[in-house]
Amino acid sequence: MLAAQIIGSPAYPVAVPVLRERIAADLDRAYRPEGFARQYAAILAAPDRRPALRTLDVPTLVIHGSDDPLVRIEAGRDTAAAVPGARLLEIPGMGHDLPEGVHAAVVDAIVGLGSTL
Repeated sequence: MLAAQIIGSPAYPVAVPVLRERIAADLDRAYRPEGFARQYAAILAAPDRRPALRTLDVPTLVIHGSDDPLVRIEAGRDTAAAVPGARLLEIPGMGHDLPEGVHAAVVDAIVGLGSTL
């Protein structure tokens, strides 16, 4: 099983040949295996951002998949709760990707956020 299938959206599966094409294109574009280690180290070293989020005064939309196995939905809820006035869009069946089947809902939510300005 491919990692993209494990962390992807169970309600919006992508065919394995399509995933393989995307992976090949990503590798051709930039093969940097040390990047994962740097990203993971940055995550571990990062301080709690919630105090800074509480100071924001901008329209904010937090988008999170309810079926994300990598970053649990509670993290999205916590982020939205930390930003004054933030809206949270929880997308059922979405994992740690942005599947084509949710694009319209995401665009609508972003456009709707603009109407709060």
